[in-house]
Amino acid sequence: MLPAPRPNPAAKASSPLRYPSLLAAALSLLISACTQQQTQVPPEAALQQDTLPAPAVEKETAARAFPIDTFYTLLVAEVAGNREQYDVALANYFHQAERTQDAGVAARATRIARFLNARRAALRSAKLWAELEPEDPEAQLAATAELTLAGDLQTALVHAEKALELGGDAPLQSLAATAVSNRELTEQVKPDFLRLAEKYPDNGEVVLAYAMMLRAAEQYAQALTLVRRVQEQHPDLLDAPLLETHLLVDQDRRKEALQLLEKLVAIHPRESRLRLQYARLLIREDLALAQQQFAELVKQNPNDGNLILSLALIRYETDHIDEAKPLLERLLTLEQHQSAAHFYLAGIAEKEKDVPAAVAHYRKVEPGNDYVEAITRGTELLAATGQNEENGKWFAELRRRHPQQQEHFYLMEAELLRKNEHYQQALELVDQALEDHSDNGRLIYTQALLNDKLGNGAAFEQGMRKLLDRDPDNATILNALGYKLIEDESRHDEALQLISKALELRPDDPAIIDSMGWIQYRLGNHSEAVKYLQDALEKLPDHEIAAHLGEVLWVQGNREKAMAVWQQGLKNNPQSKIIPAAMKRLQINESLEQHASDS
Repeated sequence: MLPAPRPNPAAKASSPLRYPSLLAAALSLLISACTQQQTQVPPEAALQQDTLPAPAVEKETAARAFPIDTFYTLLVAEVAGNREQYDVALANYFHQAERTQDAGVAARATRIARFLNARRAALRSAKLWAELEPEDPEAQLAATAELTLAGDLQTALVHAEKALELGGDAPLQSLAATAVSNRELTEQVKPDFLRLAEKYPDNGEVVLAYAMMLRAAEQYAQALTLVRRVQEQHPDLLDAPLLETHLLVDQDRRKEALQLLEKLVAIHPRESRLRLQYARLLIREDLALAQQQFAELVKQNPNDGNLILSLALIRYETDHIDEAKPLLERLLTLEQHQSAAHFYLAGIAEKEKDVPAAVAHYRKVEPGNDYVEAITRGTELLAATGQNEENGKWFAELRRRHPQQQEHFYLMEAELLRKNEHYQQALELVDQALEDHSDNGRLIYTQALLNDKLGNGAAFEQGMRKLLDRDPDNATILNALGYKLIEDESRHDEALQLISKALELRPDDPAIIDSMGWIQYRLGNHSEAVKYLQDALEKLPDHEIAAHLGEVLWVQGNREKAMAVWQQGLKNNPQSKIIPAAMKRLQINESLEQHASDS
């Protein structure tokens, strides 16, 4: 994990109108220009300057007269800005910056664009500003920041170096953090960072940026030397010890990193970056202490959703549900990480056996990391409680919201119905889905399997043949059809042919190996059957394979081993109906429990 960069110059300002206003200068210029043109300025325009906040710093600006239409456009922009109509202000300033080639207008356009996070406009106006005022370090910094965000690091470095030459600072750590996300890019710009570090050896920001490049190249020892040198030169620059802790972790020196962070946190208890790094490292070492650190972070930053969520998750994972719940509810109040909050509140409701509350929370999870899991768990809860109608409404809503994923949601709903043995309802749903998605292979396959469950053998085979016509080398379909045909003694040769082809295509698939063992058994080749079935069971300890192998062993007379195989199969899957069915078919009255006690 990269160290937290220093404040990003591209971050939003609280308001673009905090920057120096050009209106007063423009107004005086216009009065001069309009006097020459014998044009009267409207009184309301002359008074408009009083509505703008006083600038913190005013630069001396060389007077130049704007054309009348330019002045009025800028005046409209200022009024719009004071009314918080920043998009109008940006449009006017951006247009006039390119039209007038005026540095002040370009600067104003840049600041408004960055406040609005209008990246393309900010990039163009910042580049123009830097071009028009090459000796202004602020202009060079703005261009550096926007070019970094745009991914043009080579050009960004040119402006960063210019800012340094002018006596300003440069966000080189942010630049380095962007570079190290791409190994190829790192190699391209690493020599530039080295050159700057050699040129400015006493500039902590520059040297730390180069240390970050060394870290990306896994040159940890060299990076650590530079970082410690920066700490000696700039003891108040906390980026240096923070980067040192990352380098120590990179070298598996976690204990040293924790000791350093413990010391730093004691010295700088209000520095959230240090405490956060300490808390993160503690998660693997001491979860209780990590929880204490996150609690202190939340206390210091009560509205920071990231910290609140981290603390809530630790408490959730450690089963401190009563402490996690109010934190998650606070996220909803703050309108931060709402999907994650709903997801874990749903989990808490599940633990509390409150199905309606759990489902309600799961339904409020939006697309993202937890979305599919929320749908799966929520619909499973409804299905388990027999609320198929509610599930139907939910899935119908999902299909409306995500029309490109309709087939997926049809299949999810059908699978839930199948798992709960609502085969006819599932089949009707899939039939409905195929009306609009007739070529969807997964839907056709599911339809065939449901027909099989309902005893519609001909419909099952028809679906499988349709799929094989499209894809004759599909091992899954070959195996499914071949396995089904084993039930018909008159079609054993056909079943063997299909399964053999499937096994040739996927020789290590335990399901297909099981099918081959079963057809060999049905053909009377018991020794061959045992060989295949034992191989399949070793690859996949499945209760159906265990049922097959046990039956063959029993018929061979190897009854002790058969009982052991069945017993293990039931241990792996206590709910199995296949193993008891096999024993019943063989008229075995002896219970597995009795056999286990006798053994």
